[in-house]
Amino acid sequence: MDLSARIVSIRKQMGLSQEKFGELVNMSQRSVAAWEAGERTPSFATLSELADKLGTSVDFLLGRTDEKANKKQSAVQDGELLENIVVRLRELPDPALFRVSDFLEGLQAGQEIAAARAADPDPAEEPAE
Repeated sequence: MDLSARIVSIRKQMGLSQEKFGELVNMSQRSVAAWEAGERTPSFATLSELADKLGTSVDFLLGRTDEKANKKQSAVQDGELLENIVVRLRELPDPALFRVSDFLEGLQAGQEIAAARAADPDPAEEPAE
């Protein structure tokens, strides 16, 4: 299965229209339609972001593996990673918790910046051959 077929398959499994899928991955419906038709190929940065948001790997999207979930995503979904983080947070003194909170705010701000950049059309995207 090629990239365009994988994107169609994932979108349909999620029960989303091209427009809603585009909103999820911070791209336009037009970009999603072009990917699905094989007219355009997402940039490397966009592929990476797609994989992260869809809980899969770039290798899966590109058809290099049929294993849909990446190991990091599986750990988060299983809850083991989150449980481990919560246990460790409970052991921290208040000053360290404030530092963790500041760090998380910085991560969130970085994601918002990345989302704003992704919302603009990416001139680096190349048409599929």
